[in-house]
Amino acid sequence: MSMQWRSNTVQTRAVSAFWRWWSADGARLLSAAVTSGDYQDLPDTLDAMVKAIGPGLGWETGPGVSARHQFCLSGGRDPGLRVLAERWRRAAPTPTPMWEFAAARQRQPGMLAVTLEAAGTPITLGLSRVSVTLDEERALAHVIFHHPAFTRLTPGHRHQLSCLLLDWLLGEDNVQRWIGTINAADTDPPDSLPATALPEIIEAMTARHAHIGWTLKDAGTSSGPRTIISALRPLRWIDHPLLDLHTALHVRYPQTRSDGLPDYDEAIELHRLEEDLTAALGPRGLLVATQTSDGRRILHCYTDSEDQNGRDTIDRFAQTRPHVEVTHTRDPGWTLISPFT
Repeated sequence: MSMQWRSNTVQTRAVSAFWRWWSADGARLLSAAVTSGDYQDLPDTLDAMVKAIGPGLGWETGPGVSARHQFCLSGGRDPGLRVLAERWRRAAPTPTPMWEFAAARQRQPGMLAVTLEAAGTPITLGLSRVSVTLDEERALAHVIFHHPAFTRLTPGHRHQLSCLLLDWLLGEDNVQRWIGTINAADTDPPDSLPATALPEIIEAMTARHAHIGWTLKDAGTSSGPRTIISALRPLRWIDHPLLDLHTALHVRYPQTRSDGLPDYDEAIELHRLEEDLTAALGPRGLLVATQTSDGRRILHCYTDSEDQNGRDTIDRFAQTRPHVEVTHTRDPGWTLISPFT
């Protein structure tokens, strides 16, 4: 079946309104404010326009990479908000020597030289330590942060500070890309390192998993029909933040084997169908995983929900093949395929 197309005109208009204001007055006003330190009612104006794009979005300014300053929209690692921030960024005007734009918090390792206050407790961030456990199969790093001041903080404040440290050390997108579990300990783990060592550990993991390939897994043989899962690895939605529409193509094939899997000729036909779908989609979408079991293969694809042509390409593809059925579901963050990651 096909999902009814509807563009989110409210968000689109809010993004357009932001950039009209920015080009007319905003860039000039914010440049003067960051120079003088006198923001007057500018934060309230920005708050209102950003909330119009997405109620959970936040904004901040900071030092730029190529420009003097950076204006950043952040969804706080919420996949749905990350989509909105990316749409906002892609609609931005050309960066200038004064301003560049980001759709997620960028790394600021210099923040670890700062002392800040949390719940009335001064915290010298340079004393932070981290224990890292690497999960090479899933290409994830599980981290435990410790700071001497954690004994005086609530668990909530410890976790909040740990998340801030991660954003400053790695940048918001790399936290999403490479970090698994995040914990905070009030005692120093025996294998801890200075928190400043974390970026080098993640850079090494990035190098080890730079190649994106397909993995094959037999997901069950003890009871019920065998299920074979093939998926891209590493499988990261953050590498494709606008691909928020999940499409499942259910492909039936004749069951000639006793375990319900396709025989050689059927497997060749299924592979050819996948190649045809990938060619039809081109850069508009991505085939990320397949499930094969009991006379059916499910192809899991993602496209941009704002790009009607991508979804329509899949619908036309399925309509010419009577053994293929299609379902579309909005899925920022790719939660529907999380068992395959």
